[in-house]
Amino acid sequence: MKKRSGKGSIYKKIRNVTTLRSFKKIICAAWAHEGKFYFICLSRHIVSVTNYFSRVCKVPKEKVRVGTMEDLIKEVIENNTRVLVSIRDGRIIYDPLGLLSSLRINIKAGLMTGTKEAIVKKLLLIKDYVRQIECVKAVVFDNIFTSTVEAAQTAFLLKGGLTLIPRLIPDQLKVLQHKGLDKTHVGYASEIVRMYKDYEHKRIPLPIGKKLDDLSRKAEYFREAVKRIV
Repeated sequence: MKKRSGKGSIYKKIRNVTTLRSFKKIICAAWAHEGKFYFICLSRHIVSVTNYFSRVCKVPKEKVRVGTMEDLIKEVIENNTRVLVSIRDGRIIYDPLGLLSSLRINIKAGLMTGTKEAIVKKLLLIKDYVRQIECVKAVVFDNIFTSTVEAAQTAFLLKGGLTLIPRLIPDQLKVLQHKGLDKTHVGYASEIVRMYKDYEHKRIPLPIGKKLDDLSRKAEYFREAVKRIV
């Protein structure tokens, strides 16, 4: 039981690290299998990621396998049994794009075998599926931002003011706190606007689905609050 707890704490520690802002720009996926830890990251960070997670997981560097997305695709195309089995039977730790989950489903269904051409075709379908998910998430985020800005503009207009520059909305909203808008709801709108502008200027990646759900709820709370004061 203690051994399981130790492994669980390692997985939790990795999940916490990989969700940090600095690592979200570097690591694309992470999983573990039979005492080895696998990471997919940008090529220029392979050495630093290997060294870092060797310390975090308290394992020798040879048990931390780090490669690029291109490396993973090559291993799958070449039908590398070790990699395929590690994805099929291993524990997925971090998979924001759903790539490992999709690969696992196809491996278990026996769809990652056959000619190289067939495997490449399947991988392209998976990558296209992931790309479609990202496009949908981008549209959802844009809708959350737009609805928040429109609600804020409505409040400004009816309360005697107007700002045409979205990035100024967080500061302008503070004025509305004295006109009936709760500080909590001002905070929701400010978070949405600032996060969207950071994403728009490529300072942060597109938020994951769970965060988008959170922002969507906050946008709805903000719109309802605006309705009450206008």
